[in-house]
Amino acid sequence: MQRLPYFALQMIAAIALSAMMRVTAAAQNKRDSTAGQFSLGMRTTVSSFTDAGSAGLGAGGQFWIRVSKHLNTIWYADYINTNIQNMGYRKDGHIGWSVVFYMDKKPLMTHKLTPYIVAGQCFDYTLLYSDYLNASAQRWSAAAPQAGAGITFKINRDFDISLLVQYMLHLGTHIESKIITDDYGNRYLDISHEPGASLDGHLLCTFSVNYMIGKL
Repeated sequence: MQRLPYFALQMIAAIALSAMMRVTAAAQNKRDSTAGQFSLGMRTTVSSFTDAGSAGLGAGGQFWIRVSKHLNTIWYADYINTNIQNMGYRKDGHIGWSVVFYMDKKPLMTHKLTPYIVAGQCFDYTLLYSDYLNASAQRWSAAAPQAGAGITFKINRDFDISLLVQYMLHLGTHIESKIITDDYGNRYLDISHEPGASLDGHLLCTFSVNYMIGKL
């Protein structure tokens, strides 16, 4: 019997989680006025601990589906570009989800900070390019797991801003870039792409602005 690929298992898990969240929100809607709240947001992300000590900057969008008073979910997509010392670049695309747990007794009160913790999973596409070699390497991978902590400030009933720091650990084929100095003193970006699975992690800092549309 053939085993399902890792990506297929991750996709099935994400679909199952989405269905479970919708059922739970519907069941709690009568006794919890916050269940089913739907928010849209824009996000800016800084990615550190990347290739050759360079940091990446990106942007994206997200939506929130609240399950209960203390439980929320984030569904997001972002695109991050990293200039590697003007010798090449790295581009990352993320599509994923996270479960949010609010640590305050009365979360998301107006004009109040609410701390939270997150855990989730995402799919990632990475492209590395070297100007000197005129060569590139790319891969698809899955982040399992990703986790971190953040804080939200509720501006008014509908608007909030959020700052999230999380570590993302990717499982996929190994690609790497490093700065090489040749015998003549020329520096260039070298790229390697090795077969087989490996773990590759980076730290992400995301700032977002969100607006509550209504309830599902």
